[in-house]
Amino acid sequence: MEVIPKNISSKIIFQKLKITPQPFPLSIINQQIEYTNNQAKTIDYWYDYFLGSGIKNNNRSLILTVELYPVKYNPEENLIQWVDTFEINIEYQSTTNQTINNNEEIFDLLIISPNEFKTSLQNLVSHKNLMNVSSKLVTLKEIYNGEYFDMQGYDEQEQIKYFIKNAIETWEITSVLLVGSAEIIPTRLTHINVGDFDKEIFVSDLYYADIYNETNDFSTWDTNNNHIYAEYDWDGETDDLDLYPDIYIGRLACIDINEVDTVVNKIISFETNEHYKEHWFSNLIVIGGDSFPGDADEVLEGEFVNTKVIELMDGFIPTKIWASNGALGGANPTGSSIILNTINNGAGFIDFSGHGNTQKYATHPFEMENIWLPTPYGGYSNSDIKKLDNNEKLPIVVTGACSVAKFNKDDDCFSWSFLINPNGGGIGSFGSTGLGYAYLGKDVTYGLVEKMATDMFKAYENNVKTLGEMWAYGIERNIKSRMDATEYKTVEEWQLFGDPTLKIAGDSQSPQKPIISGPTSGRKGKVYTYEASATDIDNDSLYYCFDWGDGTFSEWLGPYESGESISTSNSWTEKGENEIRVSVKDEQGTHSKWSDPLPISISKNNKFKIFDFIFNLLFKEKNDFLFSFLF
Repeated sequence: MEVIPKNISSKIIFQKLKITPQPFPLSIINQQIEYTNNQAKTIDYWYDYFLGSGIKNNNRSLILTVELYPVKYNPEENLIQWVDTFEINIEYQSTTNQTINNNEEIFDLLIISPNEFKTSLQNLVSHKNLMNVSSKLVTLKEIYNGEYFDMQGYDEQEQIKYFIKNAIETWEITSVLLVGSAEIIPTRLTHINVGDFDKEIFVSDLYYADIYNETNDFSTWDTNNNHIYAEYDWDGETDDLDLYPDIYIGRLACIDINEVDTVVNKIISFETNEHYKEHWFSNLIVIGGDSFPGDADEVLEGEFVNTKVIELMDGFIPTKIWASNGALGGANPTGSSIILNTINNGAGFIDFSGHGNTQKYATHPFEMENIWLPTPYGGYSNSDIKKLDNNEKLPIVVTGACSVAKFNKDDDCFSWSFLINPNGGGIGSFGSTGLGYAYLGKDVTYGLVEKMATDMFKAYENNVKTLGEMWAYGIERNIKSRMDATEYKTVEEWQLFGDPTLKIAGDSQSPQKPIISGPTSGRKGKVYTYEASATDIDNDSLYYCFDWGDGTFSEWLGPYESGESISTSNSWTEKGENEIRVSVKDEQGTHSKWSDPLPISISKNNKFKIFDFIFNLLFKEKNDFLFSFLF
């Protein structure tokens, strides 16, 4: 590989540069952390690259990541240099796998569980096979006894990982589902030294997905052979990891048969009924406040992240449960009850942004770090999750916060609690298994946990079809050549609870962005009619939803033929300036983007327009003659 910078310019500068944002923990426990990295650093390279082995589009690949740095900086000389363009030349040899697999058993999904869950999981295997996801169930006993492949590995964790490697090479699996809590399916403990304030040993299921290193050899996560895994500056030791997942992985952290039956029944129902096609799945719930009161820009970080999610989920109908709009901090109804009722109404996705621990999520009102929302003050807990009664309207939940997925500490940790609620809850959940970090202010989505969280939604925007693809997409986007301890930890601690092969979207292409037309001014209380149309590449039937710009939405209207012009009517109860938009989805549940907005100005009605006329004459036009005559 060759990178050639072109048209280099330079300049002496006299102002101080802004320092790269510093990470802060997203824990509910208040921690005072002093960072010493407050000096600008020398940037003396134009590019860097990183090579790894990972899975892309269900194919295991060699991944080359090239990072370009268009500006160099020398703080001692106050010198900056920059380039206009780069020329990148990459030479590679295309290879074809010459190995012929004569094994007639080929599987997409490997399910690993203890023997006591085997009967309950047979229903899942049968369902998956009916869904054209060929599946193989293997028990821990079969792995440890070498019943399929010769047993390899230093400990049980490595024996399971070697088994996955053999299953990849023999059965061509692309996904793995671990069924069992941390006590049942052993976890790999990882060791990252963030600083004196954080030497937490946490679990990482990425260990079971990162099978190969960049040379396609088995990745032990213990390159110095000291049996301390995934070290980063741990007592001076650092293991060499590429971190790219080579399979899609998820865990059902079940502690007993009842939990297995609950989650398996949810998976079967969700996929059999194709709930992602239903109208409620087009709803998006975002929950946030002021994650870090006191930042210089006075940004409510949680709401900033939520807004980014809304932008990414273009075409979905958002509900904002925020500190700033009062929804999180009310007395009657309380913030927790609003969350409960909104989830019970149905949503495809939920984004929690703020702070957390194993038991709860919480955030702050603007600039009030001693108050925790939602009300009743203290946060939204896993006991609140257990009260959800949304039945089959099951969302995918993303939580940007500390330790919400720390299942090795709590069997019913916050993120997992959504899946084990037998009356509703969620169908998939993402979160951190340890202390997570985020940047302050407008930099909050620049990296770390909140970038990882928003990347889950970016994955959906980029047409991934399964939970496992969402997870892998985010992991891959957060790996780079020069990673610090917080960045390593963010990648290793990101956990998926759920079936990695769970289908969450249809196979169709997005309809084209619709066009809307109609009046652009009117009076309150009067009914106005609007027309819209859109075409679908697959010629599917279409449904339309209108955003009236005042916080209200139409029902989903349809189905209509592709290209058919449709009309609907609306009236406004308040005067003001509004923007009307329309979203379209096809019969597979695949969304268009929202249309370009159509502005409408609503004035008050004309019930007393004669008095308005006289008032205008008297006071606005200052008609001296009439004024003298009347008074």
